[in-house]
Amino acid sequence: VKSFLNILDNLSIRCPVKECDEEILHGKYGQHLSGHKEMKDRELYSYINKGGRPRQHLLSLTRRAQKHRLRELKRQVKAFAEKEEGGDIKAVCMTLFLLALRAKNEHKQADELEAIMQGRGSGLHPAVCLAIRINTFLSCSQYHKMYRT
Repeated sequence: VKSFLNILDNLSIRCPVKECDEEILHGKYGQHLSGHKEMKDRELYSYINKGGRPRQHLLSLTRRAQKHRLRELKRQVKAFAEKEEGGDIKAVCMTLFLLALRAKNEHKQADELEAIMQGRGSGLHPAVCLAIRINTFLSCSQYHKMYRT
């Protein structure tokens, strides 16, 4: 059986994707096709500026403009959350954010976000909390009421 699978994996297959014409080993075929799928996905979301002002970065926009630009993504996330997670959009978004942080090796921020998601507090150092309280002229009780500590 192993020799048969080995022979099968070493068979050459021509890629069916237009304008590719590459010969791929059967064992690497799935990987090669997923590469094409990723390229197609990138092309779907490539923005074409039809003249006019260049696009501003998402974080520099107003909340209204951010909502407008992300409305299609928001619809897709909502549909996914309703289908897969019982409508828990917040959990889906926070998990996506967690995965993005971890992918960029921002583990400290990811750990803080995870602590917030699990209800274990904000993860702020006590000195930072004191500085916030002093700089905003809050009394202890006002601070605790505002930040629910």
